[in-house]
Amino acid sequence: MDIEVGFLSKSYIGDIPSWGGLFPFGIDGDAPYIVEYEGHDVDIETFINKWMKELNSFPIYALFTYISYDAEEIGNVFSSANIEYVKLKVDRETFIKAKIEDYTHFKVVMPFLYSQGSMNCFAAWSLSEDLFSLEKRDMKTLFGRKKVQMPIVTLRKDCTVFWIFYDGASVVSLSNDDLFSSTNSIISSFPQNIKGAEVEYED
Repeated sequence: MDIEVGFLSKSYIGDIPSWGGLFPFGIDGDAPYIVEYEGHDVDIETFINKWMKELNSFPIYALFTYISYDAEEIGNVFSSANIEYVKLKVDRETFIKAKIEDYTHFKVVMPFLYSQGSMNCFAAWSLSEDLFSLEKRDMKTLFGRKKVQMPIVTLRKDCTVFWIFYDGASVVSLSNDDLFSSTNSIISSFPQNIKGAEVEYED
């Protein structure tokens, strides 16, 4: 199982998020390490499950949008698994924020995260700390700058957040934790049966 690991330029983070851009949400704080993880012949969801178990940085906090007709199913599944969560209504979007206490919880939440991310809905999680809020901020749209309610990620010291990229094709992490400062340290944190390969992206 091979996972491609590549650093993205910090220039992708602008002062104003762009609708349809690489990061269509607000980012506060320093994120010097922006890394993309992609597996061409690997199920990325399976990889993430195994890696989060290996990192063991619980509690993990997740925030994702969901479609209203999924609300009852999600609530039933989370409640039966004793997963702490809240529903948040913001303008026309609805979010679930969940506290994931251990790997058993993560296995329950991850399919919802990945399916929402694959449908180009916001789906992200942070290690050890809750880094998420919802605020009204400027966003660049096809029709110019507009104030919209959006997820905000606030990176404090030694923080990491993961975001499921468009169509679920890959996962991107934003971090200021030294673990994510080099390809070698990242790959060394992978489970033993998973190999990592470094790729370089043009700025």
